Amino acid sequence: MKFDIFTQKSSNIEAANRFLKFVVAVIGMAVLANSFFVYTMAKHERTILVPAGLNSRVEITDGQASDDYLKLMTRYAAGLALNYTPATAREQFGELLNLYCPEAFPEARKTLYSLADTVETTNITSSFYIESIKVDRKNGVIEATGLKRQFAQDGNPIGGGEQATYEMTYRISDGGFMLTGFSEKGGKN
Repeated sequence: MKFDIFTQKSSNIEAANRFLKFVVAVIGMAVLANSFFVYTMAKHERTILVPAGLNSRVEITDGQASDDYLKLMTRYAAGLALNYTPATAREQFGELLNLYCPEAFPEARKTLYSLADTVETTNITSSFYIESIKVDRKNGVIEATGLKRQFAQDGNPIGGGEQATYEMTYRISDGGFMLTGFSEKGGKN
């Protein structure tokens, strides 16, 4: 720009300084506006997942997950914890431990690996067929009800199969599902 409109050099410098102050003020306001919009967008961000085999949209927004996502994770966790053979139990329980939050991990590890030792020693096979899933978002609890069947080494059923309800406590942390507890309602898994 040409600032030699004044006859004195100091007046030209003052005009240039006023112009530069104006530019700095405009840039400052732009940074504040940008910060506000970034904060607003981050607060209302959505993570949308469409896993293979799922026909509906799964969302995690502001620490809450959609029912479809919670049911999918319930089926996955229940499958790992309740459908096992002596050959697969330890590996499945290890994979299930990846879903646990850090606070619950030590107790879950101790319980699951103790169960794996028992399964390998007694050669018991277990299966669980989910019939219904109830989600209580307020308390972070999911109940999975279904038919539990166990088989001995020779393939003969142990008992005739019984109705069982498993309770999973969970939380959504950093956009992911984390177990805080897993137990049989009225018993212990």
